Amino acid sequence: INALSENGTVIPFAPEDEPLISAVASQAAISIANIQYTDQISALLDSLVQSLSTAVDERSAYTGNHTRNMVRLAERFLDRLEETGDPRSFDSDHRKAFLMSVWLHDIGKLTIPLEVMDKATRLGDHLPDLTERLRVIGLLDRIAMLENAISSDELRSRERKRKEILDFVLAINSGKPLSESDRETIAAISRMTYTDENGETHPWITEDEKACLLIGKGTLTADERSVMESHAVMTRRILEQVTFPKVYRDVPVWAAAHHEFLNGKGYPAHVSHEKIPPEARLLTILDVFEALTAKDRPYKKPMPVEKALLVLDDMADCGQIDAEILALFKQSRAWENVL
Repeated sequence: INALSENGTVIPFAPEDEPLISAVASQAAISIANIQYTDQISALLDSLVQSLSTAVDERSAYTGNHTRNMVRLAERFLDRLEETGDPRSFDSDHRKAFLMSVWLHDIGKLTIPLEVMDKATRLGDHLPDLTERLRVIGLLDRIAMLENAISSDELRSRERKRKEILDFVLAINSGKPLSESDRETIAAISRMTYTDENGETHPWITEDEKACLLIGKGTLTADERSVMESHAVMTRRILEQVTFPKVYRDVPVWAAAHHEFLNGKGYPAHVSHEKIPPEARLLTILDVFEALTAKDRPYKKPMPVEKALLVLDDMADCGQIDAEILALFKQSRAWENVL
């Protein structure tokens, strides 16, 4: 870009060219500065997104690594597509947008009460009340014996019964699957009553406690599960308030759809097939896989990778998740050096 003589020697610019050269140099400086500002803004956005994601995960002691693990899985998967020259590989902007949707997919959990999000057992916060009630019933029985209302043999019989009930409650409280016998026992306990010192009759377990004990799968009641599932709606609402750069315009849609299933039985919108973009389909697979293999969930042991993949195969067979994307995920072995 230097001025040259006819034989190629560097020479000074002619005085009449200096204004033009100065203007071009100024424009170049402005362009360089703008690129630097754009890079700085992009880095700020990325760090802010990661900070928000960390805040979501750190709210719960049981899911602190969930999003970070998903991002690592996503990165390894996308790397593998690129390494193999797969035509479905993401370009740089597409990759950035998808990873941002992974970072933000659970942002709606900021609105979920911790007593629901951290509920590790069926009874949750109800257990102390139930155990205290059983203790009070024991004290009332002792008073009844001292007043000769019941015999010492009857007292011992009632103590054994209370212990059996407490042991049973503690055993099923962990969230293990209920048998039909378990359900019958819960129903029998719910019909038991005691009389307090004021002569008022009360049930051994409340209706709320009964509902908790009868939870068929997991540790959440239907109402609690509804609250938990609302995080997907809140993710969409929160992200739609953000003015994303054009490259990130689809992030709210992808992030909010990570619980949608191809057969329409997911949530929150119950959309299916063509209405679920490929990025959201991939996000769903990453989310389910990480949840199944997670080592920090109090209500279940981590599932071996081989078994988790079989669960995903079953979901694909049932039309819940994308079988083609699942096959790519399995081929990528993205979990290696991540889990």
